[in-house]
Formats: sequence, structure tokens, C-alpha cells
Amino acid sequence: MTDIEKCTIAALLRGDDDAYLAVINALKHPVYRFTLRLCRDSSTAEDITQQTFLAVWQSIGSFRWRSRFSTWVFGIAYRQYLLVKRQDERAVQTVPLEDWHEAEETLDVDSALVAEDERSRIRRAVYALPDPYREVVCLVYLDGFTCREAAQVLDIPIGTVKSRINGALTILRERLGESEVKADEQRLPDNSPA
Repeated sequence: MTDIEKCTIAALLRGDDDAYLAVINALKHPVYRFTLRLCRDSSTAEDITQQTFLAVWQSIGSFRWRSRFSTWVFGIAYRQYLLVKRQDERAVQTVPLEDWHEAEETLDVDSALVAEDERSRIRRAVYALPDPYREVVCLVYLDGFTCREAAQVLDIPIGTVKSRINGALTILRERLGESEVKADEQRLPDNSPA
């Protein structure tokens, strides 16, 4: 995920509408995918995404350059998700994962079907995780944040993020089998010190 340039953020701080549009264009899809993974309802994810960018516009003055701008925006999105979750404890509709999953091109149809079936099985296992585990797995493994950035988004200690990842991997090992989780575990994008 690309982060927003400093000049764009500076223009946004001055109230520049074009900078606001640039921020929306750069981050609307990643924020939508993140909120969709959390709430598993496309219309709710759209609403949360809209509320996120409204909150960005309203609270841009509170951005203090302590993190990447996208980390700050994802933190706002997460808090918007929590507000909706608290307000609406109704059963949510599931969204077919095909709506947002980009299939990889492949020449071998049989291999493609097996690979897609496997990805679907893993996605179902991830989305069946309890919320605290699913949130960190989505941020770190699917959205590419480091553990430190995920901690900033969720406003929790980095140790808690790592503990939740550990717990999630334990659950996934039980559900999927040891070898599949080991392969994914090696791709953890954490280049931040403990």
C-alpha cells in the first residue's frame, strides 16, 4: 500500500479540497477492503468507509506525524467500525468473497481450481476467527501492516498484537493443519523491533 506524500498531507492540513480527493482516491479501496474484512457486510463497509473519510476531513488537525498517514487513517476506520459494531449488534450478511478477491491468472485449470478452493478454505478459517484475532491477522497478513503499525491502528500494545497473532495461528493450525499455517507464518511483515 502506498502512503500519501507529505505535500498532500500538508495541503490537506490547509483545507485543500484537491488534497482531500487525492487522499480518498489513494486510500478508499484499501480502507473499504479492511472494513469489509472486519464487518463482512458490503453496505456496512461502504458506510464505514464514508464515515472514515468524513472523520479524516474533520480531524485532520489532530494528525501529528507520529505514524504513517495511512496508519492514522486505518485507525480512524477501525474506530468507526467499533462504533457501528456497538450500535448495531444485528446479524450481518456475509459477502461472497469473490466480490473482492482478485483471482490470479493461471494456465492450468485444475491447479487453479484446487488453489482457489484452498484459498477459500483459508479465508473462511481466517474470517471465522474471533474478532480480536481476525483484526490483527487482517491488518498484518492481508493489509501488509507491521505489528507496530497494527498496534497503532488498534490502539493496543505491540505485545498484544503479537500475542493475538500467536493465538490466531494456534487456532488456524488446529483448523487447517500445521503445514499450511507454517508456510503463511513465514510471510509475517514485521520489521519492527519487539
